[in-house]
Amino acid sequence: MFGFWLFLHLAGLFLWLGALLAQTVVLGILQKQLDSDTGNTLAIKVIRNFSLFSHPGAVLVLISGVFLIVQMGLGADKPMWLEAMEKGGGTITILALIITGIWGRKVKRRLRGGSGQAVKLNGYLTVLTSFMVLILGIVLVVSLRI
Repeated sequence: MFGFWLFLHLAGLFLWLGALLAQTVVLGILQKQLDSDTGNTLAIKVIRNFSLFSHPGAVLVLISGVFLIVQMGLGADKPMWLEAMEKGGGTITILALIITGIWGRKVKRRLRGGSGQAVKLNGYLTVLTSFMVLILGIVLVVSLRI
């Protein structure tokens, strides 16, 4: 059963990171076309569609991570890398779900109302990139077992 949860954990991580990366790249490329209705509509669809992958991926990482920690049964004597994965990874996952969900909704609202005027996505793209760096930081700590 541990192998199944580990598979779900890694699959969710790949799905989550892949969707964040794809969304960041596509929106970065689209940023120059956001002064038109077509560009705004496409950006809204990109945010919505990639969020359909990133949010369930993050939830899958969170749920499978809880099951993995419980199945390990280490109690209070966990190594530092496992504490970082449990507390840091859980906190980052929950924050990412909340912040990207709220910020994505705000950006979509601005894109719907901003015809003829360019909408800036720099803050949203910075948040997405920051979460990717934080996620990869946790993966590095766990991989090196620091």
